[in-house]
Amino acid sequence: MPLTRFLSDHPFAERLYKAAEPVWEEGVDQPFLRELGDGTLDREKFVFYMLQDYLYLNDYVNVHALAFAKCDDPKIRTHLSTAIAGASNETEHVHDFFRDVFGITRQQMDDARQSAFARAYTSNMIAIAHTKPLVDVLVALLPCAWVYADYGTRIAARIGDGIETNPYRAWIDMYKTDEFWNSAVWLIDDIERLSADLTEEHKQTLVEQFVVGVEHEYMFWDSAYRLQQRWKPEWK
Repeated sequence: MPLTRFLSDHPFAERLYKAAEPVWEEGVDQPFLRELGDGTLDREKFVFYMLQDYLYLNDYVNVHALAFAKCDDPKIRTHLSTAIAGASNETEHVHDFFRDVFGITRQQMDDARQSAFARAYTSNMIAIAHTKPLVDVLVALLPCAWVYADYGTRIAARIGDGIETNPYRAWIDMYKTDEFWNSAVWLIDDIERLSADLTEEHKQTLVEQFVVGVEHEYMFWDSAYRLQQRWKPEWK
């Protein structure tokens, strides 16, 4: 299971991963990520992805803030405040870098609109954040942190020295780090603790919710690869 080098004896985390494993493992080898790792991904597709990611991160920060408002656990509040700062930094500074390197203009960023797939993902998270308990919100946040950390590490390991000439090296370097892994570690640790006394029905709801989140991650990259803004390509 991804994260075993950081955490042990986390049965609920293992249950989440096992439920999502088919989509998770297919996702790391989907065309967008395979070509990104090879350095052959079309620039236009990466730019489409970065613009969608920029919009996504704004909602992602807001969901963390909504989780913070629900939380009375000092440890989790500290984790959430750190995550909010980190995601805000990613939005501003990391995307500034990619904007400079890949020629994404301020006008493109201002004019960008969420794709149907990205909107479905963030709308689901926001709805959970407004209507569900804290543990549900943390599970909604987990797929992004955990999938990116795992995929970044695996892509870097697969390409080895090839990373030196990869035009997307900065992206891979960012998500393969132990620092980024920690964004998943605290979530998994806190979810494990909060889920310990839940009913089986609630746990199963969280499992199903997590699988949907991993599916959304898959479709986020897939729609970027297809440059697909609407539900059907022919809808303009």
